[in-house]
Amino acid sequence: MAFTDYETEQLRKALLKETRRCAVTLGMKKTSVDQLTKAVGIAKGSFYKFYESKEMAFFAVLESIHSELYGVADQALHRNGGLPTSERAAEAVLAVCRRLSDTGDMVFIEHDAKLLLQRLPEGVKKEHYHDDETHIRQLLEKYDLMPRRGASLAAATVRGLI
Repeated sequence: MAFTDYETEQLRKALLKETRRCAVTLGMKKTSVDQLTKAVGIAKGSFYKFYESKEMAFFAVLESIHSELYGVADQALHRNGGLPTSERAAEAVLAVCRRLSDTGDMVFIEHDAKLLLQRLPEGVKKEHYHDDETHIRQLLEKYDLMPRRGASLAAATVRGLI
């Protein structure tokens, strides 16, 4: 039986949510497609209508986490526009750290992100994945916060802090 557009979207959201839950609690290696499909109530074969592989489902989670974190940083930079530059940057980093702590997403990032990126096809990485420096540079440019020593050093500092 084919899914309606609404059902398809709801199942995609449910799979993403369950994959994220497993990413934080079990990790990518210990999570199976069977677990994911059983949790959302679909057949294993239906999983592949949503994602080409388990890794692509976890990549969708990683992309979602990145988007949320950059959104949190963007909001913090916007909200704290009246503060001195260094304080604005500190508030943005702290907001991201709070979000990582609240969601537990750092567990997935620390334990599985590197392996996940190694397993992805090169074409997928080239088309969809941008490293942290790209996103940090975009935020710095958006708020005219380019540090004297450059965005690369700023990105390395943020990665070191988080």
